[in-house]
Amino acid sequence: MKKRIIALLLAVVFAAVLLASCQETQGTSDPGDVTGEPDTGETGEPGGDTSDIGETTADQNDQPGDGPLYLNSEYSAGPKVAEEYDPNAEERELKVFGASYSDNNYCAVFGECAVGALVTIKTDGQEFSVQSEGGCFAARVFCNKLRFEAEITQSYDGKVIGETLSYSEMIKRPSYDDTFSVCIGYENQGFFKKMIADFTHTNLLDEDTIKAVTERYEKRVKTLKVIDGCELIVVLAPASMTVYPELVPEEVAKPVEGESKFDQVAKALEEAGVTVIDLRENFAAHKNDALPLYYNFDSHWTEYGAYLAYVQLFEHISERFPEAAPRKFSDFTWEWGYYTRGDMPYYFDIDQGGTVFEHAFIRNLAFDAVDEVKSIQRYKYDNSLAFTSYTDQILNKRTFNTGREELPDVMVYRSSYGMQLVDILIERCNKTVNNSCFTYTFNTSDIIMEKPDYVIYIVSEWDIYELLEN
Repeated sequence: MKKRIIALLLAVVFAAVLLASCQETQGTSDPGDVTGEPDTGETGEPGGDTSDIGETTADQNDQPGDGPLYLNSEYSAGPKVAEEYDPNAEERELKVFGASYSDNNYCAVFGECAVGALVTIKTDGQEFSVQSEGGCFAARVFCNKLRFEAEITQSYDGKVIGETLSYSEMIKRPSYDDTFSVCIGYENQGFFKKMIADFTHTNLLDEDTIKAVTERYEKRVKTLKVIDGCELIVVLAPASMTVYPELVPEEVAKPVEGESKFDQVAKALEEAGVTVIDLRENFAAHKNDALPLYYNFDSHWTEYGAYLAYVQLFEHISERFPEAAPRKFSDFTWEWGYYTRGDMPYYFDIDQGGTVFEHAFIRNLAFDAVDEVKSIQRYKYDNSLAFTSYTDQILNKRTFNTGREELPDVMVYRSSYGMQLVDILIERCNKTVNNSCFTYTFNTSDIIMEKPDYVIYIVSEWDIYELLEN
């Protein structure tokens, strides 16, 4: 009798376990659907068609705890939407501001057109097209003559807009050295030629240099740890050529596989104990977002690129200082407009500022910040976001205090890439010592006096040599 009772009890237990297992399996049959919401089928929404984006977007990894914060949709602009032509919108006249030598008998042609238009340039029996970016364009055109002569049209969805523009002008020949020589790529994107060596991995560091860098930063890490555990952080921002290799013409350079100088420096710093905020994966995930990472007509990242760097940086800092967690994308406004003084038209000798405009945006705070942050004026001119528009307040050495002791104290060394981070970095810190732009000397006495929680370097790929020489 006892055996029958035990057998019966075991059967009941087994059935209960089996039923629970089936219910659990049914509840997780679709691991990708963790929201419980139905598939909308709309482009850019969860479950929608994102096949035209070409890269992983933040929408596809938007759940808290699923990877880094920069993959969470609350910290990004979402995928890019194709620009459309509106025949009822204010007319933008088709015009050309000039043509300038780029590389290998190609020239850059800067101009304006209708928003959403495809600009087609016919010259010497050849045809070149470029899509408008907010009604602005910079076309890559083959021209092996001294004078550029062309017939230029604009169209949308195969239909011509307005009249054909006949253009004839001598091609400008910039005479800048290798540091400031520029070329035009595809889709309106300008590049510094000095980045070609990094792009093709022809400027790799030798073993002695790598060893010297590692040893130098090991000493700095040890020095900082004595100061109440101060941490050394290096934010490494890739150049646009690294993020958008598909926009680099083969006549300019071809990308190669294998280790780059960027890789070498990042590895050397990590081995020295430095915390490296490598932005390459972050930017690869967002290269086709609604807000661009880099300007077309300027060599710097946009304020959106800077924001994504801020997210990655302060996600790390918040591990020690939870109140310093980065703010969400919706905590800011992103206002589009037309801005001039980009360095690309300048180095092409087409514009010194005030002629060529780019459709871009400015980031503003959508929350009530402390007065120390609200009082920061970043730009001198309303119509420029370029380096020449930065105010002395953010360029020069200055200390900022927000009076929030739950936040970290930091000392910052930065290149021009650090300018778009000034206000949002200060807002997440208690005390911020901003060293003058392009000042990289590791000043031990200053650091000991300030006793920061973090010493932060913000460096772009084309300034990476500063980490080797200072």
